[in-house]
Amino acid sequence: MSDQGESAPAAAQPKAAPDTEKKTLTNKELKELKKKEKAAKRAAQKEAAGISPEQQEQMAQQKMEKKKQQSATNTGIKKQLSQAVVKDQSMKIPALFSHLETREQRNASSPTVSHIVHPSILSLSLRFSNHEIVGSTARLRSMLEVFKMVIDDYKTPENTTLTRHLTGHLSHQIEYLKSSRPLSIAMGNAIRWLKQEISLISIDTPESEAKQILSARIDTFINEKLHYSDQAIVQSASQHISNGSTVLTFGHSEVLLKLFQYCATEQNKSFNLVIVDSRPLFEGKRLLTELANTTQKAETPNGEPDAESESSSIISRRSAPASPITKENIKVNYCLINSLSSTIFEDVDCVFLGAHAMLSNGYMYSRVGTAMVAMMAHKRNIPVLTCCESIKFSERVQLDSVTTNELADPEDLIKNANSKQPPQQTSLALKQFLKEVEQKEHDKKAKTGKKEKEPVKSHSMGDESLLADWKSIPSLNLLNIMYDLTPPSYINKVVTELGSLPPSSVPVILREYKSG
Repeated sequence: MSDQGESAPAAAQPKAAPDTEKKTLTNKELKELKKKEKAAKRAAQKEAAGISPEQQEQMAQQKMEKKKQQSATNTGIKKQLSQAVVKDQSMKIPALFSHLETREQRNASSPTVSHIVHPSILSLSLRFSNHEIVGSTARLRSMLEVFKMVIDDYKTPENTTLTRHLTGHLSHQIEYLKSSRPLSIAMGNAIRWLKQEISLISIDTPESEAKQILSARIDTFINEKLHYSDQAIVQSASQHISNGSTVLTFGHSEVLLKLFQYCATEQNKSFNLVIVDSRPLFEGKRLLTELANTTQKAETPNGEPDAESESSSIISRRSAPASPITKENIKVNYCLINSLSSTIFEDVDCVFLGAHAMLSNGYMYSRVGTAMVAMMAHKRNIPVLTCCESIKFSERVQLDSVTTNELADPEDLIKNANSKQPPQQTSLALKQFLKEVEQKEHDKKAKTGKKEKEPVKSHSMGDESLLADWKSIPSLNLLNIMYDLTPPSYINKVVTELGSLPPSSVPVILREYKSG
């Protein structure tokens, strides 16, 4: 009996073995088995249809190649752009700003997507990179106008819809625009709005009708967020300019240009305007030129500029404030930012500044040099007012101008001035620094015993540029950043189309903009 009892469990063991093998398979292994079974069934069906295994492999390879091509032209473009960053060894960037992308690194990625970019985007990006279109408002308006052309020429591919494919098509155009210059805050807000409008179009809408709807909405957006907003800002800000007052501004801003034109032509106010300018873009000259052209048209009955008045608008520039010129009711003083002194601020009643963006913590992100002008005005208890549209408001928080900024070409700082530009003033501290560097190199060569055939070069004030060979000096770097941050403590009021509020109320405007 004992032998039979021991043999019974032994006979039962082989039957339990298959169950244990099934239980040990994981979910991953079960999925692989199912895939293999499905692949075997498909192969059997194709063989029954007369397709050999070799032909099946060729068809599979062709499908893989098609998928790779589609990914290269669609979803893989952003990856290519991010991987196409080329570090130029000849560029000398300070370590503090080494995380910022240079112009060469942005341009290195542009050829990868140029074959699917609209021609109008190509020309617009070239104008951006050459600084032919400067300013947040001007760049936003030109981008939206070009987007209208892109949408008009767009054709929906087969087996897809406009609402699904057009968003990706615009993303390729936007990526190419980024290669010329980083997008502004206003441009980013407008792009998000446009993509949302595209998603709201019904799938059943015909393509031609959908294009007309989008074009009309873009026109409405430009009128509401730019044109009408500027009109409301100008009417509100004009109350702070009175007859005989002196206003100081920095650089160029479209809304400030409209403000000064409105006060001079519509309200017939007589005031003094101090334009502070800076290198290398000299945007203040553009503001001065447009103001002069506006008054010239008003002086002659035919609306054409007078030759005598045009010749009298030549400004003599020197280290002190330039002699004022008179155009209708505006007396203008033009000076560079490095010639600012306490004497210029003696008679200034208020300071008007343009903004590239207003951040949610109240800081103003604007052209480099704005913070210094606001600080000097705040130190002398002069009110500082900022005119900014709500489209330029951002939820981003930034405490310095190092983490996020735009690096421009350092060669722009050392280019020779042409006849229309003011003469470059040589810095004595820079001249002394270059002399010390050259003297140290001369001393090192003298210690090593090497005889110099040529004497040490000394830079004089008459040279074309002291920085012509700046790349050969290891201890010298040039930095050309585009923007800086102005703390809210230096700003008294922010004038928007929604009202005049302190910088601390920027989040309130952001909520109003979202709700609208």
